[in-house]
Amino acid sequence: METTQDLGARVRDLIGRMSPLGERAAEPHHDVMNDLGYDSVAVVELALVLESEFDLRPIDDEEAFDVVTVGDVERLVRRMSAG
Repeated sequence: METTQDLGARVRDLIGRMSPLGERAAEPHHDVMNDLGYDSVAVVELALVLESEFDLRPIDDEEAFDVVTVGDVERLVRRMSAG
């Protein structure tokens, strides 16, 4: 069974690898758009990859709207994985 730390590390790795600015380390405090270069299209692509990678139901617009930092993405994936 995957621990919370393992899941967070996988989410951060994925976000960092997919950064439009080129591969980089993604930390929980990083702003997905301002620090890592994601725009609305890249965020949609990230959501699709997260859904596939973590076997999640589709992430709706309201949930995605609340995501600002890498830590927010980790919490969303954790919450969706648990339910």
